[in-house]
Amino acid sequence: MLCDKVTQSSPDQTVASGSEVVLLCTYDSTYSNPYLFWYRIRPDYNFQFVFYGIKSRSQGAYFTQGRFSVKHLLTQKAFHLVISPVRTEDSATYYCAMSTMLQVPRKS
Repeated sequence: MLCDKVTQSSPDQTVASGSEVVLLCTYDSTYSNPYLFWYRIRPDYNFQFVFYGIKSRSQGAYFTQGRFSVKHLLTQKAFHLVISPVRTEDSATYYCAMSTMLQVPRKS
């Protein structure tokens, strides 16, 4: 039986602008190298990809450069999102997700 799961800790956090926040995500998977993702839904209902990672590689969306990073702790099965410094426009509901495959759109 397959039993893959993702767990987010401290889902509701209020932080001051300029500080650092770490959004915690742990996972358990029967697959040895799952793809891990962070997404967010902003107050205007805009759904955005934030980061993905597999093993020691990770890639963020364009807006993440310089302030967003991930801590991928393979032995602890953790994929934490770090935002520093936090800005008002970072206000959103963040979701951690996992998949056993990644589909990349073809360029036209």
